Amino acid sequence: MTSEVQEQLEQLKLQDAVAPVDRAAAAAAVGGSAVAKSASGRAVNPRRIPMPIAVAPMVDVTTSHFLKLCQIISPNFTLYTEMIHCNALVYNPKDLFNFFGEPWEGKVVQLGGSELEPMAKAALLVQENGYKELNLNVGCPSPRVQKGAFGAVLMKTPQTVVDIIQEMVKIGVKIPITVKCRIGVDNLDSYEHLCDFIRLISTTTPVTHFIVHARKCWLKGLSPKQNRSVPPLKHEVVYQLAKDFPHLTITINGGFNTTQQIKEQLELVDGIMIGREVMDRPMFLSKVDAAYHNIPASELKSTEEIIDEYLEYVLTEHTRGTPHSNAVVMAPLKMLYGGRRGREYRRRLAATILPKTKPLPDIVRDVRAMLEEMDFNSSASEAEAEAVSDNEAENDGESSKVISG
Repeated sequence: MTSEVQEQLEQLKLQDAVAPVDRAAAAAAVGGSAVAKSASGRAVNPRRIPMPIAVAPMVDVTTSHFLKLCQIISPNFTLYTEMIHCNALVYNPKDLFNFFGEPWEGKVVQLGGSELEPMAKAALLVQENGYKELNLNVGCPSPRVQKGAFGAVLMKTPQTVVDIIQEMVKIGVKIPITVKCRIGVDNLDSYEHLCDFIRLISTTTPVTHFIVHARKCWLKGLSPKQNRSVPPLKHEVVYQLAKDFPHLTITINGGFNTTQQIKEQLELVDGIMIGREVMDRPMFLSKVDAAYHNIPASELKSTEEIIDEYLEYVLTEHTRGTPHSNAVVMAPLKMLYGGRRGREYRRRLAATILPKTKPLPDIVRDVRAMLEEMDFNSSASEAEAEAVSDNEAENDGESSKVISG
């Protein structure tokens, strides 16, 4: 930590000692009205995050097409785009829609980078094109990200994060900016370091929402996949962070795959982010709709209705002139069924997409014929139940390519 950052932190701690913050009053001020208490005693204000359950940003997974599928399944979730480096936008601004898809309420664009001017310019492009929220990647440990000195590397230089955000504000970025980080990086894994990181950013920039992955990461010696499993999950660290900074919005990320866990987390923090469970089983969102959002079974879309709506979207993409390959456009459909029939469905779906030069309208026609022939007529909840029951027998959902941002 630089002497400049250390000096700023010491000044902030001194200010807290002289005029301690009324944390309860600060939390209440967020919503402007009385704030209820959860079972944990934490002030809870659901208006902090209109949709507190989020789908995590995952490279090569949360493409614009995958997010469209998630929105079709349910509009009740915050959806994060895969991380895009700022230079990709600055040098190819006309491709912005191809990177992120159409903007809508609840879609959050995640940017990566460490250079002030390109990050600010990219953020302004995001805002000017109608996207409503921006997230900074300060947690990805991939070698490519390390080489560019961003992602989790930035946890070692919090002043750089501050400078980036201040530059964004300086050139006119007004949409909400959030930060997604880890609980620690390499040997900088003390709770004090995490608090200093949060305190510096939240007191010197407009950022009030932090998404915290409850694992530290090792930048050397572990692959991105190992960094999702080898460092132990420490949910209690994020819970303590929420207690110590009740005036901030804290979302937890890492290791949740049941509706019961989601309910429990939202008693302790403001939001929860789920990744691989949705990647492996997108219909999990339908299950959460039923359990947490209290959506009646009669109002849940069946898997077949979801596929049909997505295929209509594919035809729209074809008319627009999508630059993406057939495989990328159709990939979101592959994990909608579980069990033995799910394996057969994926095999036949892959065959239907080939050859690579096949026009998308022909693929749509053939997928519809395939579904009719296979007679998939179960409801979304039934399909989800099969996927869950088959989870241990079928462990083919993990992708070594996936990097959570």
